[in-house]
Amino acid sequence: MSTILKASVPTEQFAMAETFETIPDVSLEAVRIVTHSSDRVVPLLWAMDSDAERVREAMAQDESTADVELVSQRANDSLFRLALTDDVRFLTEVLVEQSGAIVSAHGTSDEWTFKILFADRESVSAVYDACDGCDIDIRQIQSLDDATSFTGFELTDEQFTTVSAALDEGYYSVPRRMKLEDLASELDISHQALSERLRRGHRTLIETVVAP
Repeated sequence: MSTILKASVPTEQFAMAETFETIPDVSLEAVRIVTHSSDRVVPLLWAMDSDAERVREAMAQDESTADVELVSQRANDSLFRLALTDDVRFLTEVLVEQSGAIVSAHGTSDEWTFKILFADRESVSAVYDACDGCDIDIRQIQSLDDATSFTGFELTDEQFTTVSAALDEGYYSVPRRMKLEDLASELDISHQALSERLRRGHRTLIETVVAP
């Protein structure tokens, strides 16, 4: 059964501790976190309420980051794309080995907090075991069926069912275990209807993460 995990990792055991040391008050919010290989995590991050150039310089000098690029700005918030080069076993295990989906990620000088969607509860245990030696704080594990109020995603029933089925059937896996056409057939809807439901559902999930 699809499961939502909420967990935190101390910043010094994950990434960007030097950036937070330079700018303790900065807050980072993920728009997207993907992997380009089993040991290369590439996030798109909003730096909230901080000077863009100061944050860029701090990130560029941080040993856990590389290829820092300022993508966009709005008021006092700045969007950066970068690569994480430090030990990121937590996220690589989530994204590569267990095909998890990072719903949200929030970084402060103290910790990184994640909400992660897994296809089943066994994947949560596998992630925890793989990260032995890290101070992972598992704060909540909840079935997706019980989580609509917890997540605050405000998905429609159709969107919720479609996204959940896509996760369960391996549409989000790497490599993908089910094609969009096969998933549409499984759900007995048209390819176009499925594509539109997924896009609308993804938009709602993304807006939940990036909304100020």
